[in-house]
Amino acid sequence: MWKDESKNSLSYYLFQGMLWIAITCALILFMPNSLLELFKLTLLLDRSAHIVGMFFILSSSYLAIDFFSTMIANSKHKSRQHRLSEQIQDRIKTLTSGERAVLREFYLQRQTSLWLPDQECDVKSLLSSGVLIAVDFYASSRQNEQGSKETELMISHLARQHLTKSRLKLPMGKPNTDDITYLKLARPSYLMPVSELKRSA
Repeated sequence: MWKDESKNSLSYYLFQGMLWIAITCALILFMPNSLLELFKLTLLLDRSAHIVGMFFILSSSYLAIDFFSTMIANSKHKSRQHRLSEQIQDRIKTLTSGERAVLREFYLQRQTSLWLPDQECDVKSLLSSGVLIAVDFYASSRQNEQGSKETELMISHLARQHLTKSRLKLPMGKPNTDDITYLKLARPSYLMPVSELKRSA
């Protein structure tokens, strides 16, 4: 079925109810006479055929409307995701050095998520453009040792596919001494120190 009960339980159960009503009414209305007589439904159909038909039309109409509205919503969602992907791809082409340094941290620390101060300009810019997203739906925050508010963030899956080592200015192979020095100096001052930068890089 195209209904997801995890999103809205009321909508899910309404859909299930209408579905079973439509199936039941269809079976009664279109069942052969021999089966109607077998299940003792002939009298019921003679007396209440108009009511059964009305319920069948109403439930079928609901299912048809629900189906097409879901298809339209999915189409709009895919269109929005495509536009967002293009916007993120264009945004990644114009990353500042500070933004690149923030994104490099995920690779240097080999973490899928990091606690970052979301009020810092570079972090805020990456968040607003959709390159970074909050891990938690509610964007839960915490206070770091310096008293700044941090949010657990990760690189969005739309952005991850466009981020390359060359775009982030990461060494292509094993980092040498100059690479290590550059990566250390380029790290934003508000990020926690990395003790094993050489191994992580």
